[in-house]
Amino acid sequence: MNNFSCRTSGRFGTRAGTVLIVVAGISALLMSVTLVYLVNMRSDLEESELVVREAQARLVLIAGLQYIQEASRLGWDRPGTPEHEEGYGWTDVRDGSAGPKDRSGVPLYAVGSGKFPDIGGQAARFPLYAMERPPYAISTTFAYNPAPMNPVLAWRELVNYTKPDPQPAGETWEDFENGRPVPRLESANKSWFRVYRDRNSGTTLVEPATFTLTCGAGATQGFRTYAEAVADGKGDLFNNDPKYFTLLRSQERMLWFRTEWTSAVGGSAMGVRLRNGYWELPEINKDAHRTVYNSTPLTGVDQHWWVNRSPVGSFLWIQRLEHEPDDW
Repeated sequence: MNNFSCRTSGRFGTRAGTVLIVVAGISALLMSVTLVYLVNMRSDLEESELVVREAQARLVLIAGLQYIQEASRLGWDRPGTPEHEEGYGWTDVRDGSAGPKDRSGVPLYAVGSGKFPDIGGQAARFPLYAMERPPYAISTTFAYNPAPMNPVLAWRELVNYTKPDPQPAGETWEDFENGRPVPRLESANKSWFRVYRDRNSGTTLVEPATFTLTCGAGATQGFRTYAEAVADGKGDLFNNDPKYFTLLRSQERMLWFRTEWTSAVGGSAMGVRLRNGYWELPEINKDAHRTVYNSTPLTGVDQHWWVNRSPVGSFLWIQRLEHEPDDW
């Protein structure tokens, strides 16, 4: 009886050990498969981040070009003067000199200041983000006046609006005018661009409307170096640590472009348009086929918005640079 019990216990112990070895092997195999899966997931995530940064950097180019266009004319108003100053282009359309200049031909920027838009001055940087609510934002309500579902209503009740549409997003005029221009947290430190106004270099001559655009996707907020951030009083954005700035720069995607602004725009014969309450055919449109941008003051009482020539010019060319330029 004792011998039988010993033999039974030995067989049970052998079987239990075999099962334990098999379970351990299967567990190790599952762990290996899981580890490979996690490594692949991490690799896919890193590749996806590279694709996102590349797309962001390319999209930023549009913002930079639009800034150059609009700044050729707008944004130069001096609050202390009764006149609403506007420029006449980066290359003045009246005499071809470097601009923007006001109506009297006086530069609207500080010539020789060494900062943008001074030719060859330090580049201007523009961190990009989405505001909590932009100034003059309109409410996103889908339908203030939904279509009536009762067809027997009187015609005036079917077609007349009972509520203003659209409506402002702000509660008061000040709230509507100012908005909430603080960055949304999820959109901050995502992308930026820099604009540098090119200068003559040696025997290379450039027009005063030539710019180098740096388009970045990352968290350095457009600073070229940590020293530049410190000189601008923004070292705390990077924990006052140059190594942290270097780390952020290593994770960024940057693209460089060179472009030249021009006052010339395409022809204006775009078909039938609405003017002052009636339809006008292109053959009697006095504005057709003009190729210089519309220079009528945008605040003038005689300005007709049916004129569809661009008021801020266009670009002669846009060049993608293969390598980092010396000045940006």
